Order: sequence, then structure tokens, then C-alpha cells
Amino acid sequence: MLQRHLQDTYEYLFDAAHRAMQAGGSFAPFGAGIRKTGEQIHTNVDLPIDTSAPADHISGLIAGFRLDEEENGLIAAGLVFDGRSRSDDAAALCFHIEAANGKAVEVIVPYQRRDATTIAFDEPQISEVEAEIFSEVM
Repeated sequence: MLQRHLQDTYEYLFDAAHRAMQAGGSFAPFGAGIRKTGEQIHTNVDLPIDTSAPADHISGLIAGFRLDEEENGLIAAGLVFDGRSRSDDAAALCFHIEAANGKAVEVIVPYQRRDATTIAFDEPQISEVEAEIFSEVM
């Protein structure tokens, strides 16, 4: 179990990613956060599909979260992308979620597609990682 704001952000991202996978098979990385007011935000980066890579979206999301933190204040923020599990190279939803207090986790959820709309998810693999969103930029 994660801290409450991390858990809430994870659940929002997981549900939105699951819906996107059921609707179209894949999706560009996107993010979500919780402002100090309690407002849930959803964010993505508008980049051309044919000339951008997932890393471009992730960098844009992190920059956007940092700006939102300066302007509005964030309690938690995170992002999700359709990637691969490091342990066995299985298809996986990959999450990076942080709380403003510096706690950061990576959550990897391997999955298998049963058919176009049915997806079987394995147990989440959670590990603490370095903060990238709520970190000082040198």
C-alpha cells in the first residue's frame, strides 16, 4: 500500500490507462496529479506522433508538473506509459509517481492481452526510486 496521495494518483492513472488500452490498443504517455486544493488534474503533452518518442512525452510531462507545482502547488504527481518489464521484458504498464515530500515509487504492472479489449494484469511490482518531478533542478 502506498501513501494515500500516491495511491490515489496510481489508481487514477491505472484506470485511465486501462480504458485507453481497451479503446485503442496503445496510448501516448500521460500524467495526473493532485493539487494542494485537492483538485485532480490530468495532463498530456501535445507532440507530433510521427516525430516524437515516449521519452519526449515524459520529459514534457515532468516539465509541466514542475510548472504546475510553481503556479498551483502539487501534493502528488505521476505518469504512466506502455512499456516493458525489466525483469522479463514482458509488456507492462509503467508508472512513476511522487509525493511532494520526496517519496517516489516506480510501479510496474505486467500484462497480457487476451483479445482486443480483454487484458490480464499481473501483480504490481513496486520499488522506491529517486524523485524526478519534485527535485531541485540545477
